[in-house]
Amino acid sequence: MFEKKDLLIIVPFLIIAAGIFAWFNLRSSAGGIAVVEKSGVEICRIDLSKQTKTEILDIGGDMHIKLKVEPGAISFYHSDCPDQICVRTGKLTKPGQTAVCVPGKVSVRIIQRSGEKKYDGYTGWHQ
Repeated sequence: MFEKKDLLIIVPFLIIAAGIFAWFNLRSSAGGIAVVEKSGVEICRIDLSKQTKTEILDIGGDMHIKLKVEPGAISFYHSDCPDQICVRTGKLTKPGQTAVCVPGKVSVRIIQRSGEKKYDGYTGWHQ
């Protein structure tokens, strides 16, 4: 199926692809700032790169929303909303990611720390 000559072409391409993949993932996993808003009003900002331990942040409200803040990540931990879409969204780790509890009117988004170049993870565009 493959000859030894084919491997001389395939292996370098695989190594280059793995290197590019690792570079993009390491660069974008540095963590950003989590912006938490309730009813359109910002209630806190959390620098995920400086988070050293796991904490539960109680937002309260009609839906009794709780957020789980971890080193480099934030997620909806608990909500009394009927669909639980916000909880199933999972961890937010990269700038540009967003999760929303619509019935509870709470949103969490990750933004880049100031001073960093703004890269679009999909197109490589920077600002």
